[in-house]
Amino acid sequence: MGAVLAVLDFLARDPSQRGASVLYLGLALVFAGIWSFFTDWDRLAQPFRLLPALAVLGAMVASIYWAQAADTSHAVIGFAAASVLILAYIGFVLPPGSSLLFSPLVIGVVLLANRQDAFRVSLAVPLIGVPVAAAVGELISALVDRSLRTARWFSSRTERLARLDDVLRRFRRPSTLPEAAEEVAQAAREIFEATRSTVVLRDVSGGLIPVTIGPFSGETPDAETAVLVAEAIGGDEPRLVPSGNDTMLVLPLPAAEVPAGAVVVHPVPNEDPAYTVDLARLFGTQVGIAIEHLFVINQLERATTRDELTGIGNRKHADALLNSLDGGDALILLDLDGFKAVNDTFGHAAGDQVLLDLGHHLQRCLRDSDTSARLGGDEFLVVARRAFADPAAVAKRILRGWADAGHSTTLSAGVALHDTQVDVAETFDRADQALYQAKEAGKNQVQLW
Repeated sequence: MGAVLAVLDFLARDPSQRGASVLYLGLALVFAGIWSFFTDWDRLAQPFRLLPALAVLGAMVASIYWAQAADTSHAVIGFAAASVLILAYIGFVLPPGSSLLFSPLVIGVVLLANRQDAFRVSLAVPLIGVPVAAAVGELISALVDRSLRTARWFSSRTERLARLDDVLRRFRRPSTLPEAAEEVAQAAREIFEATRSTVVLRDVSGGLIPVTIGPFSGETPDAETAVLVAEAIGGDEPRLVPSGNDTMLVLPLPAAEVPAGAVVVHPVPNEDPAYTVDLARLFGTQVGIAIEHLFVINQLERATTRDELTGIGNRKHADALLNSLDGGDALILLDLDGFKAVNDTFGHAAGDQVLLDLGHHLQRCLRDSDTSARLGGDEFLVVARRAFADPAAVAKRILRGWADAGHSTTLSAGVALHDTQVDVAETFDRADQALYQAKEAGKNQVQLW
C-alpha cells in the first residue's frame, strides 16, 4: 500500500519535486522488505528479498528520464537517501558481502543520473555516500548474521538437550547387558545425529559385549574403533577424535567407580564441540547408572546361581538349564570316575582341586551357546544347544580334553537328545541311564541314549 501511494505521489508531483517521491517509494519498499524478512521463508526465497531494492533502483532510473526541471535539489536528496536505504536494507536481509556486491549497481545509477542535464547529482554521492552506505550495510549484515547464528546456536543446544531428555525418558530398563548395549547404541546414534554407533560393555566376568548400530550393523568393531574403545574403557572423560574429514565421539560409560564400557559415535556434528562433550558427559552419566544397576543385578544373580567352588552354575542354575531345553538340544551328564578314591587317599583339598579343574575345563572347551552347571558332588550337567547333528560330539570333546590334560581321574558321560514330544524329566532320565551304561561299560567313555 505504501509503494502504491508513493507511485501515485510521484505521478502527481511537479517533475522538479519528484525526487521526494523516490524517497517515499524507497521507504515503503524497504519497510515491505523488512517485513518479509520476519516471515517464515526458506532459503530458496531469499533472492526475492532483493525485489524492493531493485524496485527502488528502477524508480530512480525512471525519475532520471522523467524529470525535466533544472531545480533538482529534491532529486539529489532523494537519490542520496535512496542509495543509503538500498544498501542498508540489503545488509539487513541478505548475508554479509551482499551490500558490497550491490553497491557498484547503485553507483552506476547515480552516475547515469549525473549524465542528464536535468539531474546533476553531486559526485560526493557515488564517491562518499555509496561507500559509506555499503559499509553501514555490511555492519548491519554482520550484526544480523551474528544474531541469527547465536539464535541458531541456542536453538540447536536446546533441541539437542530436549532430544537427550526424550531419549532418556524412553530408555527402558534392559534386563541383560546385550539388550543394554543395543539400547545405548540406538540412543547415542539418535542423540548425536550420527550415522554409526558402536557400544562395548564389560560384563561382571570381564568379557566384552560389542554392538554396532548403523552401516555394517552386527559386525565386530574395526581396528580404529577397537583401539578407541580400549582407550575409553580405561579413561574417564568423553572426547572428540578426528577421523578423516569427520569427527568421532568417544565416550566412556562409568559404572560404580570404574568404566563399564564405551561408546564410539561417528560422525558427529562439530559446530559446537564443547557442548557436544558436555552432552556426552551427561548422557554417559545417566546411562552409566542403568548399566550399574544391571551390574548389581548380575552380581546378585551370579551369587545365587554360581557354584562357589567351581565357578560354573550351581544346582539352581542346572534346574533352569533343564527347563530351558528345546528340541534338538543335547543334555550331557558327567561324572568323575574314582573321585571318592581321590578324597580318601589325598584328602578333600585334593578332591576340591579336581572339581575346580573340571569347572575351568568346562568353561574353556564349551561353545558360547553351551552351558554347564554342577548338580552336586562330582556330577555335572552340560546343555549343548542345537546338537541334533551329532549329540555326542560335545561330550567326546570334553572327555578327550580332560584326558589330554593328564588328570588323575577320568570322566564318564551320558547323552540324551531332547525331544519336544517328551517332558524334561524324561530327557534327564534318559541321560542318566546313558551315564549308568557308560559306567557299567568300563567308564571313561560316552554313551548316547
